[in-house]
Amino acid sequence: MYKPYVEVLTNLFYPQWCVGCDRRASDVLCRGCFEALPFVGSPFCGRCGAPTAFGTYGCDECRNKDFGFEGARAPLRYEGVGEELVHALKYKGYLRVVEKAIAPLMAALVGGSRFDPVVPVPLHRSRLSRRGFNQAELMARGVAKRISAPVLDKLRVVRRTRDQVELSASARRVNVAGAFASRGPVVGRVLLVDDVFTTGATLSECAGVLRQAGAGEVYALTLCRTC
Repeated sequence: MYKPYVEVLTNLFYPQWCVGCDRRASDVLCRGCFEALPFVGSPFCGRCGAPTAFGTYGCDECRNKDFGFEGARAPLRYEGVGEELVHALKYKGYLRVVEKAIAPLMAALVGGSRFDPVVPVPLHRSRLSRRGFNQAELMARGVAKRISAPVLDKLRVVRRTRDQVELSASARRVNVAGAFASRGPVVGRVLLVDDVFTTGATLSECAGVLRQAGAGEVYALTLCRTC
């Protein structure tokens, strides 16, 4: 008898679900899941963004790797609630997470820095058609709004690549080599945006293309990184 009223009140005060625990919540993350966000924290490597024992530029993980970007940062580790945020957007199409959680977390890392354009990592047209949106573009727009910078669609995919998930670090680099091209010249200090930093292969390839197109510096920003 009272069930309809309970459902109405639940929908009124908890109109959405928490991406971390799938329960009704007044925001995209309930208080418990927000407090459980797996922050990378400090200290970290200024070159690849990995957590380190002390602040450095070039850690054991990236010292012998060639990157096209000057530095990379991510607020969260790709685990727990951080991974759920990525999956909620990328695979479930829950777009509210960008404005409510993802963009604020990412922008907080670069809020004091100036960037001329913010550039998202592009998707191949077949993947874009299946998904209906490019998650990196949505993230880039959310971040750009908060740091007062324009979003420029300066990269395009020129050949389809394999899914990177099951590939080794070396195979990832080979997979994305030559897969991107610039849309005209690029100038200034660029913030390159994607969802997850794993080996840095895709970000590095994109950054190299932007540098060849004229960018002075390229910095990479993702929501999460594997650690």
